[in-house]
Amino acid sequence: MKKLTILVSAINAVGHSFEGKLKKLGYEEYVYSIDREQPTNVENKPDDTKIENPGERMAQLLLKSKIIGPSSPLEKMEQFLTFFEDPLQRNEYKHQNRGAKEAIDQFNPDLIFVDTSLVPVIYYSNIPWIKCISTTPNFFFDDSTLPPPGSGLPINDNTDWHLFEKFRREFTNSTPLANLIKELGYEPYPDNITFPETQLLTVYAYPNELNWNQIRQKDWFNLEFVEDSLNNKWSGKWIYVSMGSMGSVDLDLMKRLISALQNTPHKYIVSKGPRHEELELAANMYGERYLPQTKIVPLVDLVITHGGNNTTTETFAVGKPMIVFPLFGDQFDNAQRLEETGLGARLEPYGFTEKQLTDKIDHFLNDQAVLEKLQNASKRIMNSNKPEELAIKLEQLLCKDN
Repeated sequence: MKKLTILVSAINAVGHSFEGKLKKLGYEEYVYSIDREQPTNVENKPDDTKIENPGERMAQLLLKSKIIGPSSPLEKMEQFLTFFEDPLQRNEYKHQNRGAKEAIDQFNPDLIFVDTSLVPVIYYSNIPWIKCISTTPNFFFDDSTLPPPGSGLPINDNTDWHLFEKFRREFTNSTPLANLIKELGYEPYPDNITFPETQLLTVYAYPNELNWNQIRQKDWFNLEFVEDSLNNKWSGKWIYVSMGSMGSVDLDLMKRLISALQNTPHKYIVSKGPRHEELELAANMYGERYLPQTKIVPLVDLVITHGGNNTTTETFAVGKPMIVFPLFGDQFDNAQRLEETGLGARLEPYGFTEKQLTDKIDHFLNDQAVLEKLQNASKRIMNSNKPEELAIKLEQLLCKDN
C-alpha cells in the first residue's frame, strides 16, 4: 500500500509558538520561519511580550476589539466583517501562506487538511485538499433556509434573520480577502468566495442530534468527536467550568460566574485561563491555568461552557449536559441548538441572574429523561466507526486512479 504524506495546514505546519507541542504526541513537526514585521500604531494591537500560549494572542485581540464582551451577536458579527482589513490579521494571513509554501516545497504532500483558513498557495498547488470545519458546520453552508451563522437565532422563527443577511453574504464572498489574495500575487477564488468547495472532501464534527437537516443531507463527512463535605452539604456532583482561552480573559465574566456558583452544594473544576493569577476561586472550586479537558469531561456530571465547537462536540460525545454562555461566532449557534433540542441550556453571559443559572444546573443534574437521551447519543457516537470510515474513504479517493 502506498504511504501517504499528509500536511495539516495550521497544525503540523506551525509557527515557533507551537514548537515541541505536537512532536511529543507522535507528529512530525515542521516549524516555519517567521519574522513578523508588525505594523506600528495599530489600534487594539495585543501585547505579545507576556504571551506563552498561542491562543492567548487572539484572545487579547478579540477582547480589545469587543468581539468578546456584552455587545450583541449582530455587533460582533459586524466586527468579523473587518477581519481581512485589520493590518495584524492581514500580516498573519501572509505568514500562513508563506509557511504553507515552505512546507509544501519541503514535503510535497499527497494530501492537505485545511482548517478554517484556506491560503492561496494551497488552493493553487494542484495537491488534493480537504476542508476541515472546526466551527459549527452552518458557517460554511450558504443556505437561506438556515438561521444565519453566528446569530444564535432559532430555526423556527425567521423574523430577525434579515438583520444578519449582510454578514451571511459578505462572510461567504469577501472582497477584502480577494484583494489580499491579489496582493499576494494570486487570482482571487471564484466569485470572491471565502472558502471554496474542496476538490476532494469536506469533513466536520457535529452531533447528529444537534445538526440541521439541510447539512445532514449534504455530501460531507461528519466525523463527530469520540474521546475515550462542604460542611456536609456536598451534592456529590462535579461540574466542569470552561469559558475557553478566549472567554477566560474576560475577568468580569469569570468573577461573576464564580460568585454565582460559590454558594451551591456542588464542586467545580475551573479552567482559569491566561489570567489565572488574577482569579480567586471559591472554597468549592479547584482550578488551574490549563486543564486536560478531554480527560475531565467524562468524569463530571455537567459542563458550563462558552459553547466552542470542540467543547460542545467533546461533551456531547460523552453524554454530559451543558449550560452554554455564548460569547461570539458559532457559540451562539451551538447554544441555540442545545436550547431548542432540549439537550442543554443557553444563558446570556452578560445578562444572566444567579437564580437562572442555579435553576438550570438543578434541572440538568436531575432531569432523567434528558440524561437518558444524552447517554443514548453518547453510546451511538462511541459505537460508531467514523475515524476508520474516514481513513478508508480518503484511501479510496486518493488511490482510485492508481
